[in-house]
Amino acid sequence: MLAYVRGPPVAVFAGSWLCSKSPVDGTPIALGEPFGDCEVGVARLMSIATSVRIAKQLGVRVFVSEELGEDAVDAAFAGGANGVLEELKYSEGDYKEGAASVLLRPRDLAELVNTVRVIAETHRKPFDVLIAASLDRVHEFAPYVDGVVIVDGWVPVSVGEAGEIPEIRRCVHCGVDYLIYSNPVRRCIYCGRRLSGVIASTRPPRSRAVFRSVFKRYAGVTRLRVKIV
Repeated sequence: MLAYVRGPPVAVFAGSWLCSKSPVDGTPIALGEPFGDCEVGVARLMSIATSVRIAKQLGVRVFVSEELGEDAVDAAFAGGANGVLEELKYSEGDYKEGAASVLLRPRDLAELVNTVRVIAETHRKPFDVLIAASLDRVHEFAPYVDGVVIVDGWVPVSVGEAGEIPEIRRCVHCGVDYLIYSNPVRRCIYCGRRLSGVIASTRPPRSRAVFRSVFKRYAGVTRLRVKIV
């Protein structure tokens, strides 16, 4: 049984296929919160999902590469990824006939904008600009490109052992998770709305449609508190 012990204030859960009891993939998890009976490998998947969500909050489309592996790609979709690089019509470094996007690996912003200008002047064709960059540089390029491919620099996420997995219920309106160790609570003590369960032993099938649905539901959650009851 695991808890989320180190990382951003709110992480994104991913890797339900490694668990017997857990949240749905794409569900936000508060720092310090027990989250399920899972293999420790979920830490890497949560790291990828959380990194994609952080990049998405900058208002840019986010893609990942199949080189990460099937589990990691699914984790990226749980974080809100827009697609997989290899499924796009793209060329790298320069425009090629039939390409919808050009993937660049710029060292800085000046190199990016000048390379795009030269390609546009040379080929006179419309194209989307994608960059391959580490997570810590996404904010630098996000306002000037159509999408980013995160290649490394994933935000660190650590998990630790939990002695017990309590019943966890969430008020999406107030952004509060209730960790229920004793008296059951069915409504939020702050707003009175009905609480929804976070952890379950039965979950939807592993699919991109499900991941997108969960991400859209929680895309606006930027703060999540834990209350013990």
